[in-house]
This record gives sequence, C-alpha cells and structure tokens, in this order.
Amino acid sequence: MTKQISKIMTIFSVFIMLLLMIATRGSENWLSSFIHLPDFTIPALFIAGVYFRHFWVVFVIIVGAVLIDNYAIVYQGVSAHCITPAYSLLPLTYYGVFWASKNINALVINNDIIKNSLVIFAIATTQWIIATSSYYFFTDTYAKDGWSNFPAYIAKWSVVEIPYTLYWMLAVIVVFTLIPRVNLSLNKHTTI
Repeated sequence: MTKQISKIMTIFSVFIMLLLMIATRGSENWLSSFIHLPDFTIPALFIAGVYFRHFWVVFVIIVGAVLIDNYAIVYQGVSAHCITPAYSLLPLTYYGVFWASKNINALVINNDIIKNSLVIFAIATTQWIIATSSYYFFTDTYAKDGWSNFPAYIAKWSVVEIPYTLYWMLAVIVVFTLIPRVNLSLNKHTTI
C-alpha cells in the first residue's frame, strides 16, 4: 500500500511540476497577464534528481519541456529563433542536471545548506554555459566573429539568466523546509 501511495504522490508531483513548466516556460500564457515568472524546468529537474530519481520522471519532464516549446512555436507563434541544431543538446543538459542533482541530499535548510547551495550553483551554471555555448555556436555572431565575442556574450547574459534558476531554487528550498514544520504544527493542534 505504501508503495502505491508513493507512486501516486510521485505522479501528482510530476503533474504539478509540469503545470508549473507550462505556466512559466517562455511564452505568452494565462499567467503572463498577471506576472511573468521565470522558467521552472531546471528546478523541476533538481527536484526530480533529489527526490524521485526514476528515469521515467526525468523523461516526462524533458519530453514535457520539448512539447511545451513545440506548442509555443507551432500554435502560439512564438519565435523559433532559439531553435537551432544546438537545441538537440538541450535535453542532454537537462538530463545532466537531473543526474548531477543526485549529489544533493535534500532541498531544505539543514546542516548541508552551504554544500547543497554550491552544488546547485555549479550545476545550474554548468548547464547554462553548455546550452548557451552550443546556441552561440549557431548564431550569426559566431559566423561573423567566431569565439571572440563569446566572453562578452556570457558576461551579458549570465547575470540575467542564471539568477532566475537560483531564485526558484531558493523558493523551493524555503517551501520544502516549511512544509514539514507547518504539517507538524497542524498535527499538534489537531491532537490537543
């Protein structure tokens, strides 16, 4: 019974992560009219790597990200400027985030918060650099100037894009730290 409950909780969690990805993944949607949140894909991969660790979970998240992009381009008219041959490397970098995040024991504030924060920063930065480098290679800038403008490109966009993932991870860590405490507090009040 516990295994079945765990399976149901995993499916529910993946569903919630997919909904967050749909709501935040770089296109105009119902949520954009209220607030524009950064993409939740990388945080979903961190959560999957730390807590679920099943290949089918990461597979669903990665396929979901590709399908969301495809839908946005084909049906919502979002520019396909980012879709270059480098896009084929993006799912591999996503899997890398999932695989590397297995080195994090929990996404909570605990004694390992410094180590876990450094691992999160290193993984998010590495994924971004690989994805951005492969994209840059297929741009007109690379065709004109080669790698000479790449350091300036990295300097310009890294400070804009990497922090978004880190903000999400901070929110995830705070929520995952508070949920057990709220549940414990609620249980104490209901047993009295």
